[in-house]
Amino acid sequence: MKNISILKDIELFLLDMDGTIYLDDDVFDGTYEFLDKIRKQNKKYIFLTNNSSKDKIEYLEKLNRLKIQATEENIFTSGMAMGMYLEANFSNKTVYLVGTKALKRELDEYNVKFTNDKPDIVLVGFDRELTYEKLEKACKFIDDGALFLATNTDFVCPIKDKRYIPDCGSICYLITQATKKEPKYIGKPEPDMINILSSKYNIKKDKIAIIGDRVYTDIASGYNANVNTICVLSGESDLNTIKESSIKPDFIFSSIKDLVDLI
Repeated sequence: MKNISILKDIELFLLDMDGTIYLDDDVFDGTYEFLDKIRKQNKKYIFLTNNSSKDKIEYLEKLNRLKIQATEENIFTSGMAMGMYLEANFSNKTVYLVGTKALKRELDEYNVKFTNDKPDIVLVGFDRELTYEKLEKACKFIDDGALFLATNTDFVCPIKDKRYIPDCGSICYLITQATKKEPKYIGKPEPDMINILSSKYNIKKDKIAIIGDRVYTDIASGYNANVNTICVLSGESDLNTIKESSIKPDFIFSSIKDLVDLI
């Protein structure tokens, strides 16, 4: 495990949201103090979320409502990363979306061409507006040869009372079982989102830390991008999860509160 003193040298903190700084509308103890200390040190923090059911404007509204200081520059979603990926690689291709209206708004900013008939690509996000009709069409289009893309691998999304609901990974599992096709994911645990931000802000990887509650997405993405990784036990992962994982975080803390005096 790395020396804990390196946390004082971090210039960019990438923070997951659900299960890391809050749960639903309950802000975890230490969140305000942690972010305030980063600002006072003239360092950066960006909320890095796999949850593509909302766009950056909705996240900004929620953060402001919870009195968490943020602007659009502090938010980077898997939907935004997918938009960048499509714009760079498939700008002339059509997309059938299994996702929310908010994800469509997000992707509209990257000039994605949507269609409900014979798409080149089927794109799946965390769809809290999911219908069986969407699933059936997605399967048909993939069977007919459409490329299968997805925003994130998360199987569940945490909600209040230690309960969970199906996330994008679970929706993709249904489609995969029907089509025998696996999607290409863009969000965590892939390194793309972190690589984009490292390049955008010209910050070296050893000066970046990702903080999250899921070993298989947050910590894995940091591992894959070769940045420092911090797992908090306030969300999905526990010590047993970490013990059983082949990927280990550099640091483990009970919650974000434990980090306040270490940066």
